[in-house]
Amino acid sequence: MSSKYFLFFFFFFWVGPAHRLFPEKIIIDNGPINSYICIMKVYRAKRLLNFDNNPKTVKGQRYGWKTAILYLAPAASSGFNMCPMASAGCKAACLNTAGRGQMRSVQAGRINKTIYFMKDRATFLQQLEKEIRLFAERCRRQGYRPAVRLNGTSDVNWERFGLMEKFPGVQFYDYTKIYKRALKWAAGKLPKNYHITYSLNEDNKRQALYVLKRGGNISAVFRSKKLPKKFHGYRVTNADNSDLRFIDPRNTIAGLYAKGKAIRDESGFVQDV
Repeated sequence: MSSKYFLFFFFFFWVGPAHRLFPEKIIIDNGPINSYICIMKVYRAKRLLNFDNNPKTVKGQRYGWKTAILYLAPAASSGFNMCPMASAGCKAACLNTAGRGQMRSVQAGRINKTIYFMKDRATFLQQLEKEIRLFAERCRRQGYRPAVRLNGTSDVNWERFGLMEKFPGVQFYDYTKIYKRALKWAAGKLPKNYHITYSLNEDNKRQALYVLKRGGNISAVFRSKKLPKKFHGYRVTNADNSDLRFIDPRNTIAGLYAKGKAIRDESGFVQDV
């Protein structure tokens, strides 16, 4: 397998009490951080997409859908900022280290995929298209409809690359914190087979309410498992029943209850009602 070497100036950082992950190129948090130089060997990933191996996406099968997700390294943990609008609360509560994400090998794989995407974009996209095509064919053979979420742990403007137009029979969907993307979706300016849900956090409430006003959808994380029926006057649906945000009614809030590190959030990212 071919490989490339990239020299980076890295910084070690802690993301939890039990795991020190791979170092990152850019300091995104304040505080003293030790730095050093290392050489990282980057491979073309054998596989980019994960096929329905997430407990939540598996729930979509009862609705007739199977889901493939691309997990990149979030925020700047790879040395490249893949979540340009992430708030401090979002970074702190990120599900990147949930479940198998706690494993060092999984984190290394996500960092590797991210660098692959940034440094060899054309080859990455060719491989991604091939995997989407194979996934869609497999779904049809098995009697399911194919859904693809490319921002499993990132916030990339995937509509720039023409993937939705190349696969009109595939339903794409993502969460985003990029306000302009959410407004474009609400205005019908994104591909018809690409659904966008705008994520509420501690510092974008005004924008989130405006997205709703324009007919878009947002998501909100609540501290209690007992979700409110309405929030700021808008209907709340239970987004933990499945990951299929594209089946949500328009102009609604996808309610999620806080999990993992988000349970202890005090930034305002998690909503108390």
